[in-house]
Amino acid sequence: MEQTNNLGKVIRIISEKAIIIDVGSDYLTEGDKVQIYTAGEEIKDLDGNSLGVYEYIKATLDVVQTSKNYSICKNIVEKENTSLYSEFNNLSALYSRKQKVAEDLCVDTDDINPLHLDENKTIKLGDLVKKY
Repeated sequence: MEQTNNLGKVIRIISEKAIIIDVGSDYLTEGDKVQIYTAGEEIKDLDGNSLGVYEYIKATLDVVQTSKNYSICKNIVEKENTSLYSEFNNLSALYSRKQKVAEDLCVDTDDINPLHLDENKTIKLGDLVKKY
Protein backbone atom coordinates (compact mmCIF):
# COMPACT_ATOMS: atom_id res chain seq x y z
CA MET A 1 0.00 0.00 0.00
CA GLU A 2 1.26 3.50 -0.89
CA GLN A 3 2.37 5.79 1.92
CA THR A 4 0.41 8.91 2.77
CA ASN A 5 1.98 12.35 3.23
CA ASN A 6 1.87 12.33 7.01
CA LEU A 7 4.12 14.47 9.20
CA GLY A 8 3.51 12.58 12.41
CA LYS A 9 0.93 11.08 14.74
CA VAL A 10 -1.36 11.91 17.62
CA ILE A 11 0.66 10.91 20.68
CA ARG A 12 -1.49 12.15 23.55
CA ILE A 13 -5.03 13.36 24.13
CA ILE A 14 -4.79 15.87 26.98
CA SER A 15 -8.46 16.89 27.13
CA GLU A 16 -11.60 16.99 25.03
CA LYS A 17 -10.24 20.23 23.60
CA ALA A 18 -6.54 19.54 23.02
CA ILE A 19 -4.17 16.91 21.65
CA ILE A 20 -0.40 16.58 21.34
CA ILE A 21 1.22 15.54 18.08
CA ASP A 22 4.83 14.44 17.54
CA VAL A 23 5.59 17.25 15.08
CA GLY A 24 7.60 20.18 16.42
CA SER A 25 8.72 23.66 15.52
CA ASP A 26 10.92 22.50 12.62
CA TYR A 27 7.71 21.87 10.63
CA LEU A 28 4.94 23.84 12.37
CA THR A 29 4.42 27.26 13.93
CA GLU A 30 1.60 28.62 16.05
CA GLY A 31 -1.39 29.40 13.84
CA ASP A 32 -0.71 26.62 11.33
CA LYS A 33 -3.48 24.15 10.63
CA VAL A 34 -3.10 20.39 10.63
CA GLN A 35 -5.43 17.59 9.67
CA ILE A 36 -5.93 14.44 11.69
CA TYR A 37 -6.76 11.51 9.44
CA THR A 38 -6.68 7.79 8.86
CA ALA A 39 -5.38 6.10 5.74
CA GLY A 40 -8.03 4.22 3.82
CA GLU A 41 -7.92 1.99 0.81
CA GLU A 42 -5.56 2.39 -2.10
CA ILE A 43 -6.88 4.37 -5.08
CA LYS A 44 -5.95 3.08 -8.55
CA ASP A 45 -6.43 4.48 -12.03
CA LEU A 46 -8.18 2.51 -14.77
CA ASP A 47 -4.89 0.79 -15.70
CA GLY A 48 -4.37 -0.46 -12.13
CA ASN A 49 -1.63 2.04 -11.26
CA SER A 50 -1.60 3.27 -7.68
CA LEU A 51 -2.62 6.91 -7.22
CA GLY A 52 -2.14 6.85 -3.46
CA VAL A 53 -4.23 6.11 -0.44
CA TYR A 54 -7.57 7.71 0.37
CA GLU A 55 -7.19 9.94 3.42
CA TYR A 56 -10.26 10.17 5.64
CA ILE A 57 -10.07 13.54 7.44
CA LYS A 58 -11.27 13.36 11.03
CA ALA A 59 -10.57 16.98 12.00
CA THR A 60 -8.78 20.15 10.94
CA LEU A 61 -7.09 21.69 13.99
CA ASP A 62 -5.12 24.81 14.86
CA VAL A 63 -1.58 24.59 16.22
CA VAL A 64 -1.70 26.64 19.43
CA GLN A 65 1.74 25.86 20.85
CA THR A 66 4.94 24.33 19.51
CA SER A 67 8.16 23.06 21.00
CA LYS A 68 11.15 21.45 19.33
CA ASN A 69 9.63 17.95 19.23
CA TYR A 70 5.86 18.30 19.64
CA SER A 71 2.89 20.63 19.17
CA ILE A 72 -0.42 21.16 20.94
CA CYS A 73 -3.48 21.44 18.71
CA LYS A 74 -7.04 22.58 19.35
CA ASN A 75 -10.21 23.06 17.33
CA ILE A 76 -10.52 26.87 17.38
CA VAL A 77 -13.82 28.10 15.93
CA GLU A 78 -15.49 31.47 15.65
CA LYS A 79 -19.09 31.34 16.78
CA GLU A 80 -21.85 33.79 16.04
CA ASN A 81 -23.60 35.62 18.82
CA THR A 82 -27.00 33.94 19.04
CA SER A 83 -28.62 36.07 21.72
CA LEU A 84 -32.27 36.99 21.24
CA TYR A 85 -31.32 40.66 20.77
CA SER A 86 -28.85 39.70 18.10
CA GLU A 87 -31.44 37.56 16.32
CA PHE A 88 -33.93 40.43 16.12
CA ASN A 89 -31.28 42.78 14.76
CA ASN A 90 -30.23 40.26 12.12
CA LEU A 91 -33.65 38.96 11.15
CA SER A 92 -33.04 39.59 7.46
CA ALA A 93 -29.77 37.65 7.68
CA LEU A 94 -31.64 34.67 9.13
CA TYR A 95 -33.79 34.42 6.04
CA SER A 96 -30.97 34.95 3.57
CA ARG A 97 -28.46 32.43 4.91
CA LYS A 98 -27.22 30.14 2.17
CA GLN A 99 -26.30 26.53 2.57
CA LYS A 100 -23.95 24.59 0.30
CA VAL A 101 -25.11 21.14 -0.73
CA ALA A 102 -23.77 18.55 -3.16
CA GLU A 103 -26.18 17.93 -6.02
CA ASP A 104 -26.41 14.62 -7.85
CA LEU A 105 -24.18 14.11 -10.86
CA CYS A 106 -25.37 12.51 -14.07
CA VAL A 107 -23.39 9.25 -13.78
CA ASP A 108 -23.77 5.68 -14.93
CA THR A 109 -24.95 4.04 -11.70
CA ASP A 110 -23.51 0.70 -12.84
CA ASP A 111 -20.04 2.29 -12.54
CA ILE A 112 -20.47 3.38 -8.91
CA ASN A 113 -17.76 1.78 -6.71
CA PRO A 114 -17.97 3.37 -3.25
CA LEU A 115 -15.01 3.69 -0.90
CA HIS A 116 -15.17 1.42 2.11
CA LEU A 117 -14.64 3.85 4.96
CA ASP A 118 -14.75 3.81 8.70
CA GLU A 119 -16.36 7.23 8.98
CA ASN A 120 -15.71 7.46 12.71
CA LYS A 121 -14.43 10.98 13.44
CA THR A 122 -13.16 10.03 16.89
CA ILE A 123 -9.52 11.07 17.22
CA LYS A 124 -7.38 8.25 18.61
CA LEU A 125 -3.76 7.76 19.61
CA GLY A 126 -1.73 6.92 16.53
CA ASP A 127 -3.96 8.80 14.06
CA LEU A 128 -1.92 10.39 11.30
CA VAL A 129 -1.20 14.14 11.01
CA LYS A 130 -0.52 16.27 7.95
CA LYS A 131 -0.17 20.00 7.40
CA TYR A 132 -3.26 21.64 5.96
